Amino acid sequence: MGLGTAAMNAALVLVLVGLLSPAWRVRTLGFVRRYALLITFVLAAGSLVGSLFIQYVVFLAPCDLCWWQRIFMYPVAFISGVALVKNVKFSDIADYVLVLSIPGALVALYQHLLQMLPAGSLVPCDAFGDCAIRSIFELGYITMPWMALSVFALFILIGLIARKQDS
Repeated sequence: MGLGTAAMNAALVLVLVGLLSPAWRVRTLGFVRRYALLITFVLAAGSLVGSLFIQYVVFLAPCDLCWWQRIFMYPVAFISGVALVKNVKFSDIADYVLVLSIPGALVALYQHLLQMLPAGSLVPCDAFGDCAIRSIFELGYITMPWMALSVFALFILIGLIARKQDS
């Protein structure tokens, strides 16, 4: 999971560099717009399956903040899945993806900071599972909330690119 997240982080950086580079901008925009729906569905469905695997196979109970991230992530899987089946353009669902991804990213960022900063730096959550415990910590920075934040960040970037296409 850590390597997949690192790959997502690298993809995010590559897309940003591609957008900033005049030589690669058109190609980057074309690629993202062409595969936006498929990428969104694969990442959201993978997040859904991964979170359920961690809960029911690894037996790691989700904390309150994890539940909030699921509340924002799961609908993206269903919305993008239906759009894929019905052959709807991603730009038609981009607003829904953004409305779910922005607060999801904020919750994930808060929980990641809660896990990475010294105890007492942030107000902890009142949770079933402890939100501040790092159950996964790979490559020196990847936590479960960072995984969610990486997915949400890609959704936000893809959503903004798709919205720009319609303007």
